[in-house]
Amino acid sequence: MDSNIKDRLLSLKKKGPIRGLPKDLTKAINTFIQQAIIVGEYELDYLPHQYVENLLSTMSKYPEYNKLTLDLINILKTD
Repeated sequence: MDSNIKDRLLSLKKKGPIRGLPKDLTKAINTFIQQAIIVGEYELDYLPHQYVENLLSTMSKYPEYNKLTLDLINILKTD
């Protein structure tokens, strides 16, 4: 894993969801971040797809986050 990518993943330790989000969305975001940190710490090749699926399916419940959900899907399609 490229050291720049690893550093960016490890920097997620200081990140988190904004306050006021629904509880299930907060949990999905926190879980996704925790797993991304693990990918960086253990230099894994990829994040298990279940975490991405859980994040996207939880986000899709909330129309106010539709643009962000679609942006994430587009990132996944290109990367």
